[in-house]
Amino acid sequence: MSSVTIYCPKCTAGLKLPNRSLLGRKGKCPKCEHRFILEEPDEVQLELAEPESAPVASKPAEPMVGTSAKWIPDEPSSDFPPLPAATGNPRQQGQDVVRQQSEQFPFGRDSAFNESPVAGNPFDFTAVASNTPTTAGGSTHQLDLAIPAGATSGSSSNSSVASRVRGRRTPKSRTGPIAIGIGTALFAFSMLGLWWQSNSNNAAVAQQNQKSQQPQKNAEWEQEKQELANSDVEAKSLSPTSGANIPMDFLPFTPHLICHLRPSEIWAAERSKREFIATLGALGQWLEAEIREMTGFEPQEIEELTFVVNFGPRTSKPDVAAVVRLQSEQAASDLQLNRFATKDGTPASKLPSDGNVFESDPYSYLVVDKKTFVVAPNSMSDLLSDARSFSREPSVELELLLEQSDRRRQSTLMFNVTNIDTHREYIFDEDMWAFADEFVLWFGKDVQTVSWSMHLDKDLFMETLLHESNESSPLRVQKHARLQLDKLPGLLENKVRFMTPSTEGYRAMIGRFPAMMQAFVLGTTSSVGASYVRLTTFLPDKAAANLAAASLFTWNQSVVTDFSGPSPTAASASAVPELVVDRLQMPVIVDFRRMPLQEAFAYVGDEIKTPISINGDALKLAGMTQNMPQTYDLGEVPAIKALDAMLSNPDYKGMLVIVVDEAKKSIVLTTRVVAEQSGLTIFDTSK
Repeated sequence: MSSVTIYCPKCTAGLKLPNRSLLGRKGKCPKCEHRFILEEPDEVQLELAEPESAPVASKPAEPMVGTSAKWIPDEPSSDFPPLPAATGNPRQQGQDVVRQQSEQFPFGRDSAFNESPVAGNPFDFTAVASNTPTTAGGSTHQLDLAIPAGATSGSSSNSSVASRVRGRRTPKSRTGPIAIGIGTALFAFSMLGLWWQSNSNNAAVAQQNQKSQQPQKNAEWEQEKQELANSDVEAKSLSPTSGANIPMDFLPFTPHLICHLRPSEIWAAERSKREFIATLGALGQWLEAEIREMTGFEPQEIEELTFVVNFGPRTSKPDVAAVVRLQSEQAASDLQLNRFATKDGTPASKLPSDGNVFESDPYSYLVVDKKTFVVAPNSMSDLLSDARSFSREPSVELELLLEQSDRRRQSTLMFNVTNIDTHREYIFDEDMWAFADEFVLWFGKDVQTVSWSMHLDKDLFMETLLHESNESSPLRVQKHARLQLDKLPGLLENKVRFMTPSTEGYRAMIGRFPAMMQAFVLGTTSSVGASYVRLTTFLPDKAAANLAAASLFTWNQSVVTDFSGPSPTAASASAVPELVVDRLQMPVIVDFRRMPLQEAFAYVGDEIKTPISINGDALKLAGMTQNMPQTYDLGEVPAIKALDAMLSNPDYKGMLVIVVDEAKKSIVLTTRVVAEQSGLTIFDTSK
């Protein structure tokens, strides 16, 4: 189809259409933006003013129409080279321009803008986006065609050209990508915020669910644990000493058994101390001789002495070492020439590698300072040299008990029950192996390590710490210990029946030994710590010597006693009175240390062979319990005096009474109010 030129009815700008198929559509003038219907222009009759050969010098009466379409951007760009001047043949000029642009942009002129490639012929409207005719004034304008939505083009190429013309007329804008980027970023941040909020909510819900699924705390158990902790703190405060833990410095090997002594206090010149050592008999004499031989000093010259034992393999003899801390300073020359000398008087020799180590026979010595030295077997000279800067630590089980130890106590013994069982042949003589077996069985499987300490001042104070095994717990150990202690007096009584001492004094002391152990059990209280059970015992100063003597005499007699036969019938030294009133005059030993009320009355009833029951409901109405602690040190008194002392307690004086039932041979503990309301006869204990 041939091209056609139309003029804007408003500004008379000439517009050239590529073909006539666009006629009848609505267009917009690119100069004045006037919209009008594209119609066939009226024919104008042209007349020649001059002959055909004469040159035309005057300006034509109508505007000139451009011969080719050219795209002019809104703003000049440096990316395009300048076009040559419009000289010569317009068609040839257009072809040159197209050729030049093809060489500059091989893939089409619009490839620099990432758009569709453009055909090389500028007059082909299937590839060129717009046509810019030249107006009469010499200016060029873009053609903007507005095609109605219902209109259809004559061919598919015409529709494509129109869409490209609309796409190419708008200048390329950078605000679109920026807006898209900002929107994308805002969307990403929004999604991230939503994810974070959702994740936080899920975490909070999961945490809340976890809390709800966790078992609720037992308030009663928590209160009981707090009471146990308070009870242990109170029991610990009863200690007559408050020193630091036993030191474990300068040890040449790992200790399995620890014995810490204060010899200058145990072998002091005080009468009570001398009586106690004398009652130990051969045991005290053996210990004194061992200290003198191993250290070269008298017990009175040593402030602290720590024996340690390493058992090693079962078939080997244990190694023994000791850390000695003297009361006064000693010269190194005196130690070498006199204290560390051999039995024949040969001075100890210095170790060439370490001048502080002295070798003698059968021991070697490490001098730490003028008051401290270490003793070990002669084969451990090299280990002694290393022990000055590196000390071997005990096992974890013993460390737990060491944290509760007190170096101010006069004697402390720590050991592992298993080691006593596996190395009994090196610890005890052969005639004591049966005792060692009974000793291990008494602790059972619940106890793993034991710490026993003693301090004799005005009273005899003993403390026993029991660390549980992996299969047990502190509460279970406490229950086991109480049961074993309660059975101990009866067990000793059965063993004593087999013994026939040769003298009257031995017979009386051994016969009283089970009763002494009963007093020992009654004077022992238990408390539970974090990983141990604490047994605390208080006895009067005279009870300490009597208990030690009775234990020694009973042990010596047990060595020569045959326990394999049937138990002999116990001789009735004194018959139990018929009347309960007369039984209340029987002697009992009273040394209660915070003993519960029910246990104290049960003990008295057991001693006089008369059951004593407690009316628990009556005590509750009066605001009292059966666990009220009883602390009395009366010695050996009639049973009625013991009962009167407890009934006369200032905390509840006059509130508690006893009722004697001669028909049932029993005694009932109740309150005065309940007894009077029930019409019972109150027994007067003050007589």
